[in-house]
Amino acid sequence: MTRFVRGRLRRTLARRQAAFLTALTLLVVLSSVLVFVATSPGNGNGGTAEVKSEEVASEGEREVAAERPGAAVAVTLGLGGDVTFALEMAQLVAAYGPDYPWQGLGDLLREYRFTAVNLEGPLCSPVHEVNKDQPFYPMRGEVSCATPMAEAGIDAVSLANDHAMDFGSPGLEEALNVLRMAGMTAIGAGSSLRAALEPAVLRDGEGGEVAVLSFSDVGPSSYAAGEDRAGVAPAEVAVLEEAVRRAAGEYPYVVVLLHWGEIGSAEVTARQRELAAACARSGADLVVGCHPHVVQGMEVIDGTPVFYSLGNLVFYSQSEEGRRGIFLGCRFRDGGLQGVDVFPVLIEAGRPGLMSGAAAEDFLRAWSERCPGVGLELSEEGGRTFLRWTPGQ
Repeated sequence: MTRFVRGRLRRTLARRQAAFLTALTLLVVLSSVLVFVATSPGNGNGGTAEVKSEEVASEGEREVAAERPGAAVAVTLGLGGDVTFALEMAQLVAAYGPDYPWQGLGDLLREYRFTAVNLEGPLCSPVHEVNKDQPFYPMRGEVSCATPMAEAGIDAVSLANDHAMDFGSPGLEEALNVLRMAGMTAIGAGSSLRAALEPAVLRDGEGGEVAVLSFSDVGPSSYAAGEDRAGVAPAEVAVLEEAVRRAAGEYPYVVVLLHWGEIGSAEVTARQRELAAACARSGADLVVGCHPHVVQGMEVIDGTPVFYSLGNLVFYSQSEEGRRGIFLGCRFRDGGLQGVDVFPVLIEAGRPGLMSGAAAEDFLRAWSERCPGVGLELSEEGGRTFLRWTPGQ
């Protein structure tokens, strides 16, 4: 072989080696980029969430959610206020049966693919000891109340409140089993903190899904779940933000239920607004509150609507404000909340029904005055009077 041929072969080999090294380098760089993207916040693959500014966290996570499977599928969700089968309600249930409370709202509840409420007091047998940490009065409902509630259209039940642990861990454990056996999903309470923070993922079988989380900001501190302790999800800002951000990275729609505020007060506290803002910047599409047992107003924080208190739903009250509540009809599509209908509820002898006519209009107009700066349209469809909120209205 001549020197010329050998030199030509060496140059050809060198060029091939250089090309191979270049391709290998590009492959390594591309792999690094893909790994970085896959482990970034909000992708649903277990990446560590960064602390982002309020605007970036909110908008960025909503963009990611809009691209997720199921984001284009419409999902409807109904939300009701405080429900209990204890106190005076226990006497009504004993006299008229466990389906009595739901006879006036069945048609409305069944119009929504999913419906969730807050349950005050576990559904459990009377054999459990009362929790000594309950400062006021323990609340418990009969186990027989579970099936009629599910048959009425309730799919998910929030237990993150100041009565879920009134009969200790045994009472909570039985309540979780009772709800599960009836076909309902419990939110905001469990055998550990990890379990209490798990969202209820409501799936419709057609690709649509919405994640619902629940936290409690009231009640004895011993009611809060721990690493190895049963209880409710505490509304601690850092805990709440992490759970909401994780859910927003995995599911197209995220709703947060909060037990907060002051009983009997229509005024929104600074603490409620602090927690609402934490939910908004973490990617929640909707924030809804309970606990005051009266209706409070709504506002929009960084694009996220916040309904501070729905008031009562199934509850016996002698006060006029305690017998009035609101029910929300929510519509999700294309990765976000498309609108909310606000229905006025009147509770008579513990049984809720929709207000109608002038009474409904008067109530809704008065309630809208508690929502300054929020665009609410008074509407009437199918004989029902309600307020409609639409993003950007």
